[in-house]
Amino acid sequence: MKLWNFGAAALFLAFTLLQLNDPDPVYWTVVYGGTTMVALGQGLDRDSRFWTGACVGAVAVSMISTAPGFSDYLMSGDPGSIFGDMASEDYAENSREFLGLTLAFVLLATYSIRSSRKSR
Repeated sequence: MKLWNFGAAALFLAFTLLQLNDPDPVYWTVVYGGTTMVALGQGLDRDSRFWTGACVGAVAVSMISTAPGFSDYLMSGDPGSIFGDMASEDYAENSREFLGLTLAFVLLATYSIRSSRKSR
């Protein structure tokens, strides 16, 4: 399980570093960096229910804000459009962000559930 946690931390560290050239890097670096730290903490057996919950909240808010763009992508009928450049479609960036956030949400929710089961 530790290998899985460290692998997740490495993946989200890569996501964090990719956000450094984003037009709004601070927010995305905090969201993905927080997910990285939670995964790393899990790998080191140092989980924090508070920080996991805070990250779940931040990711959920971001998912809500990017969901309309992802919906537009689903309705576009062009599944390859999110692989083009950012200027190709208005919804491309929001769709990519939504998918990354979905991965973060699933990971963080799993950690949160596991953490609550441990404390019983």
